[in-house]
Amino acid sequence: MIRPNEIREAPFLWIGVDVAKKTFTAAAKSLPDDAVRYPQGQDFFENNRAGARKLCAWIRELQGKLEFSAAVAMEETGEFSHRLYDNLKKVVPNLHISICNSLAVSYFMKSVSANKTDRADAAVIARYAAAMNPAPYREPSRDEAELKRLSRDRNFLVGERTSLANRLASQKAQDSRSTLRNVIAAFDKEIAKIDAKIKNYLSSEASAECREEIRLMQTVPGVGLLSAAIIYGELGPLSAYTRKELSAMSGVCPTTQQSGTSLHKGGLSKKGSAELRRILYLDSQQTIAQSKAMKEFHERMLSKPNSSKMSARVACMRKLLLVLRGIVVSGKDFDPNHVSKKPNFKKEGENLQKSEKSA
Repeated sequence: MIRPNEIREAPFLWIGVDVAKKTFTAAAKSLPDDAVRYPQGQDFFENNRAGARKLCAWIRELQGKLEFSAAVAMEETGEFSHRLYDNLKKVVPNLHISICNSLAVSYFMKSVSANKTDRADAAVIARYAAAMNPAPYREPSRDEAELKRLSRDRNFLVGERTSLANRLASQKAQDSRSTLRNVIAAFDKEIAKIDAKIKNYLSSEASAECREEIRLMQTVPGVGLLSAAIIYGELGPLSAYTRKELSAMSGVCPTTQQSGTSLHKGGLSKKGSAELRRILYLDSQQTIAQSKAMKEFHERMLSKPNSSKMSARVACMRKLLLVLRGIVVSGKDFDPNHVSKKPNFKKEGENLQKSEKSA
């Protein structure tokens, strides 16, 4: 899981790495104004343990010349970047490694470079890191990693099954329909196996903290075991976030775009996990149907000027996520009769004015 960037005062010798399936390319930059350095006679490294050792040897050589602490920055590329991360950590366990948000790096690349080569990309990543000083990557816990792996596998199978079901609906040839039914049945079996694995993991292998958090989330109407497992796998413990951080990490926070007198509000940032937003979208529909408070909130959102069905649903998605966080932080089951204890500053101000007038 990637946390928001934190600015650090101490300068690093930043090693920008452009990662591919079998190889990776590296470039170094110590300060924003310094020149970029490349490994001499080494256009690329193999993306394996041997390649990680060679990269670390080059880093030690640079450190001896420049007297900077070294740090590695790479773009989030799924399995390829995490494979390199694991290999580097095994070679140098205390090495500062940042796995940066690919969207942020992509925008930075477009702003500073017109070239698109592995060496150019590595140099830009090094420049990005030297300018932004991103925080080190936080490895997910065993619970997060396992639940995320299982839920992502399940989501892939469900997507493929849906595609086959749509094709079956438009297929007229009987033998083709029979083949599709058999394949869909096979997908159903595999999906059921993953559901059983998730339940078995939570009941026998997950930590007590993970089990309790997932149990608490299930007390909220519309949130089932699978949904709670997906949310935990995508975000980890919800108590680790503030309300603002959680909105930003989930990508359901609204954005504002202004240029001169033109102002547009309401679009989603869409940062973070698309799988998380998918499950929040599905669960919010059930929560609106089952919870009186959420239904009333949904109606209030719909009644607002310039509101739409989608903007109201997005508001409910964010509300649901914050309710789940509140339940986890409090350690208490969902209470449908709970009344918010937030101070009503407007009412308090009116009462104060009344008391001053009567005095």
